Amino acid sequence: MSRFRDSVATNIAHTSPRIFLEVFAESFPIPVLAMVDTAAPWCIFEGSITAKIRDRVDVIQENVRLHSRLGHFWGTLASGGLKLRAEEGEDLDIQALMFLSSDWPGGNFIGYEGFLDRIRFAVDPHWNRFYFGSL
Repeated sequence: MSRFRDSVATNIAHTSPRIFLEVFAESFPIPVLAMVDTAAPWCIFEGSITAKIRDRVDVIQENVRLHSRLGHFWGTLASGGLKLRAEEGEDLDIQALMFLSSDWPGGNFIGYEGFLDRIRFAVDPHWNRFYFGSL
């Protein structure tokens, strides 16, 4: 279990509470705050994060097109290690699918395909708790 933030100051306009978790990349040990988004196809990171992890992930496909509410973006689909740190229980390491684009302006996201679909998770919105574990 890890506690989540339900709002954060970013360039993303929020009209309702969200779930923001800290994730750690194998090659980027400083936590990255990312929004849980079951509609996102993959994990997506801002350009500054992408620049730090691009050389330390396994490229799956170049020239991948992402269609989002912000428009169309081209990038690389890659696989790399991400970690959820537990406040209670055990940390969870996942080989995640990531969309990496230096042009992406929309914030950091934990996506469904290649991350959330590889774990069990539950949310307790009253106490801002995100429960997670391996399948």
